[in-house]
Amino acid sequence: MKKLLSISLLFFVTLSFSQRWSAYGIKVAPQNEETVVQIMNDYFSKNKIEGVTVSLYSIMFSPSELESTHEVIFSGEAEAMAKLYTPEFQNMSWQLFATKINNFIEPVFSGNGWRNLNFGPEDAMPFQVVYISNVDWSKNGEWVSMQDTMRTKYPRNDISWATGGISVGGPMSEGNAWVVVGYPTYEDYLTSWDTNQKRRADNPNMVREYEKLSSKTDTSHRNSVTRFMRLLVMQW
Repeated sequence: MKKLLSISLLFFVTLSFSQRWSAYGIKVAPQNEETVVQIMNDYFSKNKIEGVTVSLYSIMFSPSELESTHEVIFSGEAEAMAKLYTPEFQNMSWQLFATKINNFIEPVFSGNGWRNLNFGPEDAMPFQVVYISNVDWSKNGEWVSMQDTMRTKYPRNDISWATGGISVGGPMSEGNAWVVVGYPTYEDYLTSWDTNQKRRADNPNMVREYEKLSSKTDTSHRNSVTRFMRLLVMQW
């Protein structure tokens, strides 16, 4: 019974913070970047999607196998996200927008998934490092629970941290999970190691608790696939 209860709690932690997203990786020639931003801003500024946030990112650094120069991400609760893919949403206005922007972009990948943990300031941190992993979901609940415990008990306002899974597609076929760490400036990203070391020195109880929890948490099932860095250009 105790084991069953533990499994149920982990399952609740995994699903209770769930939010859905759809991502589209695109390639934009440098001379077309300004045009793409303008087309998207003209459309989404006038056509707000209730319950859905639209984010445009520029890829700053990535390995050679990731060919996208930009990402467009739609995120929201399941009910709101589902409306994006109905005939009522894909009306004449949307079709005209899609036709116009398709003249300036080259599709690279698409995917959808969920977010189950999200920590940090409400405003999006513009400089973000995306970590893609391949995990065994049957063993991942412990890791999610540990992250939820530590980041709830020891919150941070200087960075954002989120994690979730990839249901279909994505930038790498091997990846089924992700972590995104956000920073307010590029300098904050560059000095993050020093910041983390100071935070550890200032919070010995946090370090002891983390070491205790991590020693009991199996992370061997989490295998890194790739990582890249992106910059938030606009959000609607």
